[in-house]
Amino acid sequence: MQLPPANLPIAANIYLCPMKSTINRVFILVAIVCGMASCSEPDSIGMDLLAPDQPGVFYTDTFSLECSSIREDSLRSDEVTTAFNLAGSYADPVFGGTVAGFFSEVRLPNNNTTFTFGTSPVLDSVVLTLAYADYYGDTTTPMNFKVFELDDKMVIDSNYYTNDTVALKRLLFSSNVTIRPKDSVAVDGAKRAPHLRLKLDDAFGNDFLNAPSSSYLNNTAFIDFFNGIHVTADANSVAGQGVIASFNLLASMSKLTFYYKNGTDTTRRTANFEINSGCPRFNAFQHDYTIAQFGGTFPVSGNDKLYVQSMSGLKARVKIPHLRNLAANGPVAINKAELIIPVTENGTFKNHNALLLFGVDSLGKEAIIPDVLESPTYYGGSYDAIAAAYKFNLNRYVQKLISNPSLNDYGLSIVSSGGALNSFRTIVPGPSTPSGEKIRLKITYSVLN
Repeated sequence: MQLPPANLPIAANIYLCPMKSTINRVFILVAIVCGMASCSEPDSIGMDLLAPDQPGVFYTDTFSLECSSIREDSLRSDEVTTAFNLAGSYADPVFGGTVAGFFSEVRLPNNNTTFTFGTSPVLDSVVLTLAYADYYGDTTTPMNFKVFELDDKMVIDSNYYTNDTVALKRLLFSSNVTIRPKDSVAVDGAKRAPHLRLKLDDAFGNDFLNAPSSSYLNNTAFIDFFNGIHVTADANSVAGQGVIASFNLLASMSKLTFYYKNGTDTTRRTANFEINSGCPRFNAFQHDYTIAQFGGTFPVSGNDKLYVQSMSGLKARVKIPHLRNLAANGPVAINKAELIIPVTENGTFKNHNALLLFGVDSLGKEAIIPDVLESPTYYGGSYDAIAAAYKFNLNRYVQKLISNPSLNDYGLSIVSSGGALNSFRTIVPGPSTPSGEKIRLKITYSVLN
């Protein structure tokens, strides 16, 4: 299993690796998946036992939990950390409104030098095509998509975050479109893989055809002439409607295509400007929680429900204030500690395929717990559809806490897996849920003589 980046030192308090805000948690996700294809307070040791088979072995799941939901920090979302790019909007009846968009550079056909449209080019049309990767929400809802030309250059190998933006020059497209991520598309009489086709403004296309040849000498000259594109959508205000599409910009179908003729020649020609691995690109998101079911004031109490949302949305915090009661009468050994995170209200807007669990440092930032460094199957976090829950093993984390009373305990943080490249959200029944499944900590332990 790949370990987290070496620049995350082990901290002295509670054996946590603090995660700087400039580190995207996608690196931790890679480390985790690399090897993979409330309750009442326990008043005393031995309370709520389950008839142990072995003397001195005990079980409890009656820890009281203090839970809340808070805003997520901005996440790094450029080409280094994010495989797919998102665009669209929806009005989640619980989480409120979200708008997703991406910024991307475009390059010359085949990274060519001295590209030319030929003699006396005449524009037929210019089309932006984007290959689908996935979608999230209601695909029957028409979306007003927009494409802008950038008014500033992006820089490859720079860090871009989900709250970043680039100045816009002009609008190239604005119209209602319907996302059809599973339907093939007929192009020139042949069926192509599912993709979105947006016919851009002819004036923009003519500017390309009429540009001086010096604009096409190489990619450096071309990027000075054309900085790139921004694709987004208008906000959707109807609860339960809207969709966010995920696009693979490195697919051969994703490109900016000019259809044209040369002078009186009737031959239809094409020029495909590429979005390739040399292009900087990143995702950016906006959330409107004023129309959310839980309101726009944070933190939100998690007694009834906890909320976790991708796209730099929300994360949940959990504290276990009486955890050290386990060792009130003497040392104990943790045999198994498991945090169970069930899911509720899973409908049109799906829950995450996986979540991540971290500790919290003294500054309120995510920090790596030692259990993360074990095998992926041990650590857990994948969604179990049969149990409708996520499960995390916390043996080392719990043992460290109860064995070292002087260590500060700032709680745990539940965050999205792939939070900068997917649109999922998860609702977790809080510890005060009156019946049925709810978030809880299960511990089996041995009392040491």
